[in-house]
Amino acid sequence: MHMNAQQNGRRHLDHIFTQTVARTPDGLAVIFEDQRLTWREVEAQVSGLAKSLLALGVQRGDRIGVLSPPRPEYLIAYLATARIGAILTGFSVQYTAREIIDYAKLVHPIAMILVPELGVGAEVGSLCKALPFVEHRISIGPAPADGLTPLHDLIEQGQALPDGPMKERTAELHEDDGAFIVFTGGSTGLPKPALLSHKNIVTSIVAQNRILDFHPTDRLMAHLPMNHVSGAVLVTSAAIHGGVTLVMLERFHPVKTLELVERERVTLLGQVPTMYAMELMLPNFDSYDLSSLRQVIIAGAPTPEPIMRRVATMAPRAVHAYGLTEATGMVAYTAPGDNADVLVHSVGRVIDESGVRIVDDAHRPLPTNEVGEIALRGDVVMIGYYGHPEETARQIDDEGWFYTGDMGKLDERDYLHILGRKKEMYISGGYNVYPLEVEAYMDTHPNVVASACIGRPDPVMGETGVIFVTLKPGAETTRRELRAYCKQGLARYKQPRYIHVLDTLPTTAVGKVDKQALARMIAVEERASVRETAPG
Repeated sequence: MHMNAQQNGRRHLDHIFTQTVARTPDGLAVIFEDQRLTWREVEAQVSGLAKSLLALGVQRGDRIGVLSPPRPEYLIAYLATARIGAILTGFSVQYTAREIIDYAKLVHPIAMILVPELGVGAEVGSLCKALPFVEHRISIGPAPADGLTPLHDLIEQGQALPDGPMKERTAELHEDDGAFIVFTGGSTGLPKPALLSHKNIVTSIVAQNRILDFHPTDRLMAHLPMNHVSGAVLVTSAAIHGGVTLVMLERFHPVKTLELVERERVTLLGQVPTMYAMELMLPNFDSYDLSSLRQVIIAGAPTPEPIMRRVATMAPRAVHAYGLTEATGMVAYTAPGDNADVLVHSVGRVIDESGVRIVDDAHRPLPTNEVGEIALRGDVVMIGYYGHPEETARQIDDEGWFYTGDMGKLDERDYLHILGRKKEMYISGGYNVYPLEVEAYMDTHPNVVASACIGRPDPVMGETGVIFVTLKPGAETTRRELRAYCKQGLARYKQPRYIHVLDTLPTTAVGKVDKQALARMIAVEERASVRETAPG
């Protein structure tokens, strides 16, 4: 059915934002340190910045890079970029200056908005002088570095400009316009820039807010990376849609997070398993008043069973969810009545807005309880990888199915079970081994905090397992004891041949275990010809 321009704008971030401002203008939008901003005040700043960006010559479809932790200025830049039809490109505050410059070359942002106080921000601001496509360097914060224009000045200058050009631009907005670029992790070379449309984002957050029942009286913790779908879509965009108050914390810290939940009476807390684990391990965890929490959400990585069971007790409702960048966030959620046993083993049902099927290596659908690759289809699937049409075609077929690379199965209730990454699966003695299954078992050991399993080449078995574990403080479990535990609960071909005990597991910027780093550790060991002799 043909849709007119107004209808096409209904799944656009600017449309849902203006609806929220009209509905709850005096509702609290942001809490950040000593700042409090209402949705009306956010609108005034968004309007000012949008008009200034137009005056600078930013065109529809231009990219605007943002290097910022969770701060009110990020929200302003995000919404102003959407209002003028440009595409926000997020850069991690943990990137090095070299990484930021290399990634910028993939998308050619016309402007960079950054926080010089980050240290790397000042370096990037200087290096951007050498990038001809970066025409404008804009600073967040009170003390801009040399040559950077203060964001606050642009907001004030824009508020004095006429509304006409901005209204002309907003009349052109379309739900299929690009909204947000996320650099996805790659095993080699540079990450791929996943381009999400406004339709993708709004479809995703409408489903999320319906399932999680977000409403304006909620206070949502905003402490996830803003360059990632977790911070930009699942938190920020969801708050914009629901009129929810964002309680911002620049960087995750287990103590500061719990203190903020207690002080600001946060009602919604979404985190990756590593974050929950760090909080639960605090010796005084039980002393924090978390009674305001009505819902906790856990997603983003495999969760050790002991941690999942404790998270399930933190609020009246605990939700286990599954998603990925290319599907614009979460696509599966457990239901309100699901207990801890369900949360441990499943991520619930896939949303109505997304089709799902489990396929074999030839992309043929598999029946219930058969393990295969998870494929998704629908309005949550990204436009594609920006500037990489061949890679896009490899991931999304002619029928619109996106092949996730995740292995899983659907049970009799259509609940989705995740078994790990397809590329992480290894074959030992002709048998498929799914690292997530091995990790899930190892994590049940009473002295194990977390584990990570990967495969390595073996001259006899083809591949064999290596598992890295971290132990609870004071635990004295030996590798021999851990090996015996694996023999009790895992088939012979699933038992890791090598066990390494680490103080901590390396993690990525979004809190997932960094298996590439673990693989590099093994490669260094092999190059040095140091091979562990398996005991017993």
